[in-house]
Amino acid sequence: MKDPRDFNTPDTQILGPEHVDNLARAVLSLTREVAVLTDRVMVIETLLEREGVVTIEAIDTFEPDAAFQKRIDAAMATITAGVITALQGADRD
Repeated sequence: MKDPRDFNTPDTQILGPEHVDNLARAVLSLTREVAVLTDRVMVIETLLEREGVVTIEAIDTFEPDAAFQKRIDAAMATITAGVITALQGADRD
């Protein structure tokens, strides 16, 4: 029986050097999705703290105040900077 964890370390090369730009685009696309999810979680946490309950409508119509916007901007900058740093290899310095 094959170990299902072998999928994490395939025996063959998955992408060649010619696919590096495509890989970077995919990583940045996923980063945008993580940023959206992070924003949404922060909205949900804020609404739960304020209201005690959350509805989809409340999430979709949430209007951030200046303090919340500052927090979300900082979170997005941290996420983006971390990914860009890793893509550039600067995280190994």
